Amino acid sequence: MPDVIGTSLDVALSDIERAGVEDEVEVLGGGTFGILDESNWQVCEQVPDAGQDVTDPPRLSVDRSCDEEESDSASESDEQASSDTTPPTEPEPVTTDAPVEEPEPVATDAPIEEPEPVDTSAPTVEVLTAENNEDLAALLTGPGECDDSVSAFASSYRGRTIEFDGNVAFVANHDDYDTRFDFLIYVGDFSDTVAAPGPSFQFEDENFTDLKMTGSNIPDAIGPGLNIRVVAEVEEFTEGCRLLLDPVSTEVR
Repeated sequence: MPDVIGTSLDVALSDIERAGVEDEVEVLGGGTFGILDESNWQVCEQVPDAGQDVTDPPRLSVDRSCDEEESDSASESDEQASSDTTPPTEPEPVTTDAPVEEPEPVATDAPIEEPEPVDTSAPTVEVLTAENNEDLAALLTGPGECDDSVSAFASSYRGRTIEFDGNVAFVANHDDYDTRFDFLIYVGDFSDTVAAPGPSFQFEDENFTDLKMTGSNIPDAIGPGLNIRVVAEVEEFTEGCRLLLDPVSTEVR
C-alpha cells in the first residue's frame, strides 16, 4: 500500500492504481453533496497503512483540509497540558553584601568593518517566446511533426522553459490508467478544418493537477477544443514525432 496521506484524492487513487491494487477504493467523507471534484479533497487517513499488504479493499478518509483537524487536536492537547501543570514556585531572592565590581571598559581604535551585503535573490529563469527567441519562432510556424528541425530544437533547448499559445487537440488515457492521460497540444487556436503549424507537443502521463492550471477561468476538466496559454519545460522528441513537455503553468485563453 503506498503512502497517500496528505495528497489530493485524485492523485491518491492514481498512486494506488499504479501500485497494482485492483480492488475498488472505499472513500469516506465528502460532505453533504459528496465528492464532485476529487482534486478538491485531501486524504487524511488510510487503511491499510503505507507499506502493508492489501488484503481487503483500501479505505481512504478525506476532508477539504487535514490541517484543520490536526490544529484542533493540537489545541485540545495544549489546553489539557496547561490545566495539569502546577505553576512553578518562585525561588526566594538571595541577598549578598558583597559589592559587585563593574568591569572596566575596553577601548579600541580599530575601525569596525561593515560586512558586504549578500545578494540572496534567486536568478531569473528566462522564458523563451516567439518574440525573444528566433528558433522557437521558427519552430512554431515550421512544417512540424517529424521534421528534423523539431528534433534539433529539442536537443538544443532540453530543460529550457518555453511559452506559446496552443490548443488541446486530443486527450487519451495513458496506458490502462483511468486518472492519468496524454494531452496532444497543437500551436494556435483549435480548428477542425485547418491544419495546425509547428510540431505536435504532448503532455504525457499527467493528471488534471499536473497541468498546474492558473488564471480566473479554471475548468472542471480538460478536453479537445480548449484554447490555452502553455508555459512548459522542453523534455525530448519521441520516435512517434511528439515533442514532450513538462507543464509549468496552463491557462485558458
